[in-house]
Amino acid sequence: MSFGRIFFFIFGFALLEVIVLAQVAGMIGWPVTIIATVTTALLGSFLFRRQGLDTWIRLNQKMQQGDMPGQEMVEGIMLLLGGALLITPGFITDAVGFALLLPTSRRLMARRIIAKGTLQGFATQRQGGFTYTAYTQHSGQPFQQPADRNDGHVTIDGESQRTD
Repeated sequence: MSFGRIFFFIFGFALLEVIVLAQVAGMIGWPVTIIATVTTALLGSFLFRRQGLDTWIRLNQKMQQGDMPGQEMVEGIMLLLGGALLITPGFITDAVGFALLLPTSRRLMARRIIAKGTLQGFATQRQGGFTYTAYTQHSGQPFQQPADRNDGHVTIDGESQRTD
């Protein structure tokens, strides 16, 4: 996507937000509109902290069990985006931000993103190091691991040592 397209998308979206804010303010008044905008930002901040902590705890639990926390990682990114959208003044960004912060809708969207399978990564631990294998598929079809492990993947073996 070129810079021009990104610029016009952001400009168009900001213009749409201003139009919606003006329409809402015309119906309920500017003071109530400003109070509603500030209230959603504060509520979003509280929800972001709470949901972020819950996701962080689930991520740590999965990692301690030796599982890949893919769902939690996608949800973490969605939480960051949702929090940023709620801080941005406007009713459209608030609606999208709340959808990304509310657990039910966020988990549903995260499952759909994972099921799409555009990028899948697998990590295994072994004594003294790790192995990370990433598979990519750009067709938009659900991910399927190749039957022959020598086609379509990259494996990076590494050793790690703590030097405190």
